Amino acid sequence: MGPQWRPDRRLQPTVRSSGNTVGPATVTARGRWVTVGGGGCRMQVAVLGLGRFGRQLCLTLAELGHDVLAIDQDAAGVQMLADQVSRAATADITDLEALRELGAARMDFGVVATAELEASVLGTMNLHSLGVGTIFAKARSERHATILRRIGAHRVVQPEADGGERLAHLLLARTAHDYLTLTPEYGIGVYAAPEGLQGRRLDDVEQIGTRRLLMVVRGKEVQLNPVRSQLIQPGDQLVFAGTDEDLARGL
Repeated sequence: MGPQWRPDRRLQPTVRSSGNTVGPATVTARGRWVTVGGGGCRMQVAVLGLGRFGRQLCLTLAELGHDVLAIDQDAAGVQMLADQVSRAATADITDLEALRELGAARMDFGVVATAELEASVLGTMNLHSLGVGTIFAKARSERHATILRRIGAHRVVQPEADGGERLAHLLLARTAHDYLTLTPEYGIGVYAAPEGLQGRRLDDVEQIGTRRLLMVVRGKEVQLNPVRSQLIQPGDQLVFAGTDEDLARGL
């Protein structure tokens, strides 16, 4: 059975009726105007597998304004995303010809979002055969990840392992509300400015051991290498780099 389309009718090309010449193509997506082919950063991403991981990936990419081709064998799962992404189709991701027919070869990125061994291996091989430029794949173990890399995946993610590692660091740096691992000993922590620090200068909290302030997030504004003499305001998010030990000291 060939792939079954679930088109998103809101993404049909719609040209502004301003009387002026517009770019190569202008479409409306979720209430926002996006110029396609006019120098933007809009990506085309094929997501193979629509479990919780794949579904959330599709929703986030669509929210960021990218074109998403969502593919899964489960018609109900496809239908759930039909109104949220550019294109959604019911198809077997292990079927090379089905993926070719759906236009997967024209995508900038391909993501194999299932960790089921046979499906992930064949899906990755298919994207590689179609010449997709960059292929991401999900693995359930390091051995699985090694196989995926050998057959064409450019990057492999292990959400369960990565999530467990991140949680371990957050338990140590318990006043941080987010953490990014850089090495086994160094990372980046994000902290909400506590009430007791509001009104104080940034350089009052900057240097504790290896800890260094990288940026301040204030509302929608991101300050890289912020001026240290400015005062900390309510709602500020302070982003530090340092060792786990120094980040664990909190603010």
